[in-house]
Amino acid sequence: MYTDEQRTSHISGLQQDLRVIHDKYNDILPKISGVYDTLTENAVKRFQQRFGLPITGQTDLNTWDRIVHESNLIRSQEAIPLAVRVFPNAAYTATLGDEGRFIYILQAILNGLSARFPYLSPVEYTGIYDNATEEAVKSLQKNAGLPITGNLNSDTWNAIAFLYSYVGHSVDN
Repeated sequence: MYTDEQRTSHISGLQQDLRVIHDKYNDILPKISGVYDTLTENAVKRFQQRFGLPITGQTDLNTWDRIVHESNLIRSQEAIPLAVRVFPNAAYTATLGDEGRFIYILQAILNGLSARFPYLSPVEYTGIYDNATEEAVKSLQKNAGLPITGNLNSDTWNAIAFLYSYVGHSVDN
């Protein structure tokens, strides 16, 4: 059984999706009321006209699917990319001889930063926490005011991540 609460929720969702779409085209935005009122009907008609659907003002299955598709497409194009957390865990420390995918990522980030910061030398992509990687980490620790251990702990990782995310990103521009 379709309850009044479900109907209101579905209409509110429709109105939110229509607002996303109409905002992109600088069109009149329907209010989010949960009521399929004249403003909502007119917003559906404008949508149907814009996307070549029969102009009825009713939200049949084809119109509904197209509204959801278009609003999701707009949201995905405007969304901030999600960050990927790669540091294994807060207690982890990478040391000489460690290897794996995470070390490749570390080396890639260090190489990206070396293009922006002359005190960092590029390192080879080996996937092994080798002497060159350790030296690059020491150099970064020194310049970040961290204890110079050559080991990669969460404090050093956070310094690297900050530089890469907020300072070093302009390397690729």
